[in-house]
Amino acid sequence: MTSHSPFYSTEVVVGGVSLYLRYNQAKAWYTVTDASFDISFGPNWDSRKSFELSLLDKQGNPIITASHCFEGGYFCAIPLTVPKYILHSLSLVNDGYFFLLCKDSGTVLEKPGQEVSLPVQLGKILEGNEMTDMTLEVNGEVIHAHKAILAARSPYFKALLFGSMVESKLQYFKIEDTETEVFKYLLQYIYTDTIDRNSEISSTNLAQKLLVAADRYGVEGLKMKCEEKLSKNVTLELDSVLSCFALADMYYCSKLKEACFEFATKPANLGNLIFTEEYLQFMQNYPALVAELRNRSGCSETVAQNF
Repeated sequence: MTSHSPFYSTEVVVGGVSLYLRYNQAKAWYTVTDASFDISFGPNWDSRKSFELSLLDKQGNPIITASHCFEGGYFCAIPLTVPKYILHSLSLVNDGYFFLLCKDSGTVLEKPGQEVSLPVQLGKILEGNEMTDMTLEVNGEVIHAHKAILAARSPYFKALLFGSMVESKLQYFKIEDTETEVFKYLLQYIYTDTIDRNSEISSTNLAQKLLVAADRYGVEGLKMKCEEKLSKNVTLELDSVLSCFALADMYYCSKLKEACFEFATKPANLGNLIFTEEYLQFMQNYPALVAELRNRSGCSETVAQNF
């Protein structure tokens, strides 16, 4: 088996990082059998990161993925080999084009002499159950944690563990008022300031549940992050507007409430809202919000009858 000479693309700068695509064709004496792609990184990438390279189908879903953690150097590449039959059998090539995705997986590597951030270190302590001194039973699932960290980040836990000015002897505590997955995200934020190692919360539903949990345990930073997420998504998800209205009113989220009013008072959006079954229940539970919505919208008498 022989190979064609590789093809090198010109430099492409994405997010301040220099990328180069190298393409090789592995060839038998009668036909091309597969294709090999490399994404190479120029001198301005963060060598602590881990990257992934994926071949995408027509819907943007990864078909084949290769990943690599780099140790440094000018040209550090991710090799991705794609058999020719995959390219053609899945019709991934259209008009001579196909799509590759290169993304930063966000993994920070530990190297000798390299300082690791405090959130990363605390996250590893939580994951590894290192030096724990209390146990949380969340809906039957046991989670080990650290009194000092919980108390420092949550007024609820501070009052629970150190409320009498003397360290509590409590080492076992049951939690049954928060979903297990939601509590784990809350705990991860307490230790690392992140949710699932990401700076953004993945969905509106999770943001709503986390906002309630953050308010209950007094984790204001997470509550603000959830409010910001929901405020941005109000204009994208009509079905969540009324639930966001309710959350904003119950948990004193002024920014979220204003975002809901701004969206709901637009005539087209208002018409879609007031003729839903959910709105009838909303009217009964939140009459003050309904009255304010009516006043702000300046609606006609015909529309007002449906409030």
